[in-house]
Amino acid sequence: MAKITDISNKREFNSIDLIGSQYSYIFDYLDEGVLIINDRARVIYANPAYTKMFDVSNLAMIKNNIFNKIDDEVITKVLRHRKSIKGKLDHFVDGRQITVSAAPIYSDDRFEGVIAIYRKGHISEIDMRRNIVFNLSEDEDENLIPPLNSHFQKIITQDWKMKKVLSMAQRASKVSSSVLIRGDSGTGKELVARAIHNSSPRRNKAFIAVNCATIPENLLESELFGHEQGSFTGAIKRKIGKFEEADGGTIFLDEIGDMPLDMQVKLLRVLQEGEFQRVGGNDLIKSDVRILSATHRNLEKMIEEGKFRQDLYYRINVINVELPSLKERNNDIELLCDHFIDKINKKLDTNIKGLAEEVIEVFYEHDWPGNVRELENVMERLMVLAEDEIIQLKEVPSHISKLYKFRRNFNKGDNLINTDQNGEIYKLEEYEREIIRLALEKFGSFNAAGKALGITHKTVATKARKYNIID
Repeated sequence: MAKITDISNKREFNSIDLIGSQYSYIFDYLDEGVLIINDRARVIYANPAYTKMFDVSNLAMIKNNIFNKIDDEVITKVLRHRKSIKGKLDHFVDGRQITVSAAPIYSDDRFEGVIAIYRKGHISEIDMRRNIVFNLSEDEDENLIPPLNSHFQKIITQDWKMKKVLSMAQRASKVSSSVLIRGDSGTGKELVARAIHNSSPRRNKAFIAVNCATIPENLLESELFGHEQGSFTGAIKRKIGKFEEADGGTIFLDEIGDMPLDMQVKLLRVLQEGEFQRVGGNDLIKSDVRILSATHRNLEKMIEEGKFRQDLYYRINVINVELPSLKERNNDIELLCDHFIDKINKKLDTNIKGLAEEVIEVFYEHDWPGNVRELENVMERLMVLAEDEIIQLKEVPSHISKLYKFRRNFNKGDNLINTDQNGEIYKLEEYEREIIRLALEKFGSFNAAGKALGITHKTVATKARKYNIID
């Protein structure tokens, strides 16, 4: 992740909008062109060297969002992949090469936009001049992350934040402390749990996964701790529970936030005393297991509501590992698609070569509420139904592609009702949210957007808050 020199302490600014004004005393006197774009691809700041280099007006750029008219491959790639690009030949002006370096801007780990530096001259000249604006620390930061072992490398990612999380999980694998893995459904919590186990001193013992949300409440105790013959109707013989199966190894309690309160008490005793009893039994059975847990729920809120025991929370949450959503690591999307193409081709004996550019654009814009699991399912569906070796936009499910088509046609001024090739009319709220968002992007203020839409600025502000377009 690239940072800006002297503002590596991200608390010094609240928003990307402040960067140009706060640091204009530096940027305005550089010979290099400086362009700052927000995460919506809107121009926030252009210094005099940039506007002179490309013969444009700063005011006009910001007012008319002139960046949309510039075919800037470098900025587009950084916006999409959120990875730095250094020293790429991108333009020719007055017969001289323009070399661009661009990097993502983050504030409190939230992607804010892109800053780009444009220089005239030959590569040899540029290599001799150090960039006084960028602290291109992304590679340095990545080099500070210890190499991931073979078990963690099976988790497909090139995202810096995800690698940091995996590095922490890898360190946690060396000790016996309990680990709580948090993340939305489909983010790969069990994959991380297995990698922790396989990297640990317990790797040669069992890894037992239990999904607390899928086992009926009246059977969960028997599933975890086993039961004696005749202990309840249907118990025709003794059953060994998961804790006994995992002795010396690891037990992974997935969706622990769904565990009933009475079972939480019994689990807490196992963690505290290291022993348990089978259902219907009297003997105490010693338990030497490492506990890994996972949840997508807000356990802190559940504690406040009396739905989760605080003492159990502290027992399972010695080490906390939080997995980012696919939306937060969307620079992994193409890498994951390539991986799934290889995997599914082998599984289904298909011969898909790749995705059309429009499909990739759609995937970057989609929120992926089901995360990596959803992406894999969509890829398998597309590969099964594909008419050609390259998957086309028309084959993408409409619930994924329709907002992309909506935005594209909005920008073109086309009839929005006819954007869906299947004749599906979008929900009114989807129209309203996108129209408000795009109007604010295009016109830059509630007043201007309201005038363009024929509504009051108060209505624009109310709708923007309703749809979480603004805070």
